[in-house]
Amino acid sequence: MIITFLLLPPLLFLLVGLIQLKSIHSFENFALDRDAFGSLAIYCSILASGVGAGVIMGNAEKAYQGEWTYPIGCLGFSLQLLLTAKLAPRIYRWRDCLSTGEILGHAYGGNDVRFIAGALWLLFCVGIVAAQVIAMLRVVNILVPGWEVPIASCLIAAVILYSSLGGIRSVVTTDVVQAIILLLSLLVLAVWGVNHIGGIEPISQLFLDHNSNGYQHHLNQFPPFIIIFLGFLLGDALIPTSIQRITMARSHNDAARAMRLTAAATFIVILLCGLIGIIAFQLQPEQNSLLTFQILLSEMPLWLKLLVVTGLLAAIMSSCDSDLNTAAIAFSHDMLSLVKTDVSDRQQLILGRAATLLIGASAIVIAFQVNDILDVLLGTFEVWGPTLLPPLFIALFYRKLPRINFYLPCISGLACLFFWKLLTPESTLTTGGLLAGISGNVFCTMLLLWRTRIKTAVTVSRHPPLK
Repeated sequence: MIITFLLLPPLLFLLVGLIQLKSIHSFENFALDRDAFGSLAIYCSILASGVGAGVIMGNAEKAYQGEWTYPIGCLGFSLQLLLTAKLAPRIYRWRDCLSTGEILGHAYGGNDVRFIAGALWLLFCVGIVAAQVIAMLRVVNILVPGWEVPIASCLIAAVILYSSLGGIRSVVTTDVVQAIILLLSLLVLAVWGVNHIGGIEPISQLFLDHNSNGYQHHLNQFPPFIIIFLGFLLGDALIPTSIQRITMARSHNDAARAMRLTAAATFIVILLCGLIGIIAFQLQPEQNSLLTFQILLSEMPLWLKLLVVTGLLAAIMSSCDSDLNTAAIAFSHDMLSLVKTDVSDRQQLILGRAATLLIGASAIVIAFQVNDILDVLLGTFEVWGPTLLPPLFIALFYRKLPRINFYLPCISGLACLFFWKLLTPESTLTTGGLLAGISGNVFCTMLLLWRTRIKTAVTVSRHPPLK
């Protein structure tokens, strides 16, 4: 019965993909179905795709350990969404573009820029999907040990297939359902947990004990908090999935509203995850933090176990489908544009669907070779932040810039990332490399913009406009 319950949702989602198959007649429908969804659907899609099992389980495990720098630092993700909402009008000006690579190609003038942007995002998505596959194996193992490989394979296969068949329509439609399941499962788990441990008093006492550690302890926690906060603020800022949701909205006001709603919901989700970790600690202290959800599940009734595991799987599947869709667009729309220019719309649609299958299969292979979710996630963030984030941000303010303004900052960001990894102690590699790379990119970007403004001023002084 449990196995049937786990397999039922992905089968229903696969049915959604089959239904949407009839309405996908062009690559534009597959990639960016403009004006098809309102604020609420886009909000659910951003929430479901942004909050994966890593955020949920990672925050709960850190809260179990009493390491609050991680859950509180994770609130940088909520701030990032609020800042993206502020940028929504500028992003919306690029809504004629089907991908982030196309935006960068127009802004920096070349298909080579577009190809590189598409390739980097493709690498990012393969890593993210691989991390979600690893998380899926662990979540299934919690409920039905020994069956994790066949069940997880069926789940991820369903996600790949419905993403390939229905494109963005399948992704957003299923994300709405998955966001509801995710929020419901976390809320019910938190309410049950508080009642199960005897109310709010044990939680309040734990906070009082934690805050009695002294001024010096809190001061020592401040630097890692800043690094973690900035990492979540910048790690996946302005990623193509967010750009895609904004440009497919009916207006930039709808997009901004959806972003603000998602920021508020993400704030609540992070706090709920921290609360869940505290509840697990109250139930069985002094255990390995990796057993946080096993501790909770061992105390739950069967119906709640099924709901919680379904919520975790919904978080995983919704993160996978969005990244699969944007990665397929990056391949068939951005990378292919440099190799072959006479691709018909029908061929591009077929290639987009085939790319979804291939990218999903590649992520599965990587997932079975690697077992550390954190290492995979950190590696993928280091592909995006030090290379494409600053050039994309600048493209929202400058419509035309020379290629050098793309290439030199990217090289500078990667060089700073490399030297950070080479020169810093092992303990700091997981926290500072991303920020070092972004800082190098930003510094080079600002120098180039300053140089461009100086050259423009000199040109105007030599050739003043005619009166």
